[in-house]
Amino acid sequence: MSVNSQTIPEYHRAHRSSVAQWLGRSLLRLWGGWRVVGDVPAQRRLIIAVGPHTSNWDFFICLAAMLALDMRIHWLAKHSVFRPPLAGLLVRLGGIAVNRGKPEGMAADIAARLNQAEAMMIAITPEGTRKKVARLKTGFVRIARAADCPVLPLILDFQHRELRLHPLFWPTDNADQDAAAIRLLFATATAKIPANF
Repeated sequence: MSVNSQTIPEYHRAHRSSVAQWLGRSLLRLWGGWRVVGDVPAQRRLIIAVGPHTSNWDFFICLAAMLALDMRIHWLAKHSVFRPPLAGLLVRLGGIAVNRGKPEGMAADIAARLNQAEAMMIAITPEGTRKKVARLKTGFVRIARAADCPVLPLILDFQHRELRLHPLFWPTDNADQDAAAIRLLFATATAKIPANF
């Protein structure tokens, strides 16, 4: 099923202008007819695990989809991206700066944000980089466990021009095994740069 703005739970709506929604839809069409398929769960708090992440295009496609669907999604990005003059805009669009060089306490801080919110989605790219990695980082699983919330796998498939929402994944006490299971889902898609996955 294709997702449209009417299927988004009210507590995850951003209430952006119709111009912002039009811009998102137009960009998705312009970039090859991307669509979001699957179901947006009626879950107030969750982590969105986005992958495979091999290109900066991943961010722009996800951002366009977020605008098109009028969704309020927060997302993590390295702190060096949040520089003037774009820093304010990125924060208004849901960006949360993280210092990957100082990861101590980051998972606990993000989990605390989730726990304090009535409704919140935080998108994370578990690879942590656009380069090829042997395995996913486990921070997203640890955050989900600490916040007692599920992970929503979001698969970027460049071959089919789809952003696929998979069923919710509830983390176990084995973060490595959970991350490996999510990586298998990512492997079902064609990345923008397949050699980097």
